Amino acid sequence: MTIIPFKQRDLFTGRWRNVRISSPKEHELQIQIVQVLQLVLRQNVVCFHCPNGELRDKQAAAKLKAMGVKRGVSDLAFFWCEPDKRFRALFLEVKRPGGKLTTEQAAFGLMMRTLGADFEVAHSIEEAIEAVGSRGLIEPGIEICGKRWG
Repeated sequence: MTIIPFKQRDLFTGRWRNVRISSPKEHELQIQIVQVLQLVLRQNVVCFHCPNGELRDKQAAAKLKAMGVKRGVSDLAFFWCEPDKRFRALFLEVKRPGGKLTTEQAAFGLMMRTLGADFEVAHSIEEAIEAVGSRGLIEPGIEICGKRWG
């Protein structure tokens, strides 16, 4: 957990003390992003989470690996068609502030870009909205994160 210290004056003693504030866990940030996107995404955009993470027992991990689970796959996948009927894809990796991609995640992102899909990393709700909105996936006229889309 990333802890961000800052100084705060104590109300009663008037002394300065360090107060630690933790950043949200990665899954909490992703849940917030998904909740916002469910309200603002265009109807013709398919978005889903591929549950590749989480700790599992060895038997469940072996079964999922046999079923095709791959390490490094992005947290969220978006699929849509452009007006010219061209199929598009965006893979969004959610990281908490200061979080870094694993080697497998970076390799997955490079592979997706090589294949013609988009790959982005978001460390905040604002970065996720920018990644999605800049591709025209937000309903026209929606104002979110201080910006009107469409």
